[in-house]
Amino acid sequence: MFGILAVLESNAPEKIPVDLLDYALGIWSSGGWLMLPLLLLTIFIYATALNLFCRVHFHFLLKGRIHNLDASTLARSQEESVVLARKLVNYGALSAEEVRRHFEAVRNEYLPFVDRRIRFLGIIITAGPLLGLLGTVTGMLSTFDGMLVVAGNRFDSIVTGISEALITTQTGLIISIPAIVILSLIVQRRNALVLAIARLERYNTRLALRADCPVPAQLERFKAAIGKSKSKS
Repeated sequence: MFGILAVLESNAPEKIPVDLLDYALGIWSSGGWLMLPLLLLTIFIYATALNLFCRVHFHFLLKGRIHNLDASTLARSQEESVVLARKLVNYGALSAEEVRRHFEAVRNEYLPFVDRRIRFLGIIITAGPLLGLLGTVTGMLSTFDGMLVVAGNRFDSIVTGISEALITTQTGLIISIPAIVILSLIVQRRNALVLAIARLERYNTRLALRADCPVPAQLERFKAAIGKSKSKS
């Protein structure tokens, strides 16, 4: 049995090591001149996407999961992110209209920047497949030019054109598909941010109308101190 294994090992083809760098450079050169714009676009897309994702994902309103808290927990929690969120509440508001105006200003502070970046990111993600499609067109034009060549390098021109057409299209899709997933996660977190602000607004409205809404202990102590100072005077 060991003799059979030895014969099989001796007849097995030798494994050829693949140099990934040479392979990548070969694909790069086969993709033509559009590979450089695709590379720059890739860096720009993922730098923008990761920056926006971190900015939204680690926002203090979402770290404290404000959008999932009830009024009692929101009023009494000592978690740092919840304490920061409570600073957005207008405790001096006396009507629902005052609360609405206050939180309209809060939304204008946090949301427009995120919305602009989301729209911009969607545009540059769309540019990836379009650049790949442009590479398809230029590659097919090179292929047709190769068909008209009567010299001996006709086949080489056709192969080069087809390679350029396929590689640029594939690269454009590879760039854009993961970026679309990241963009969907960013949109999901943005919607959670909207819910968190809405939850704070509802809490603030109940507080303004004094509809049996719990308030933070710090505010109670502050009111008690004011009451004592008034009684002494």
